[in-house]
Amino acid sequence: MWSRAAIVGAVCAAAIAAAPVSAADPVTYPDTDANGVPTNRSGGPVPTMNGIPCVGGHYGVCFSFAQNQPVPKKPQAIVGHSPTVTN
Repeated sequence: MWSRAAIVGAVCAAAIAAAPVSAADPVTYPDTDANGVPTNRSGGPVPTMNGIPCVGGHYGVCFSFAQNQPVPKKPQAIVGHSPTVTN
């Protein structure tokens, strides 16, 4: 005759095997963190800034590079006449 422990163990094993598998939703990470430093992604290539890898001991260097980068500005094209030229 089966012992109670064996029956309980078999029922628990069957419950675990029959449990549905939940899949995690893919998470989208931003390309940079709040300081402008490239974020590391698991399994991906190591991000670099000015050729310096942004990991571990070099994070401070990447942080300073990100702070010292000029803000990208769009060039402005003005179409029209020159205010100094008169007809």
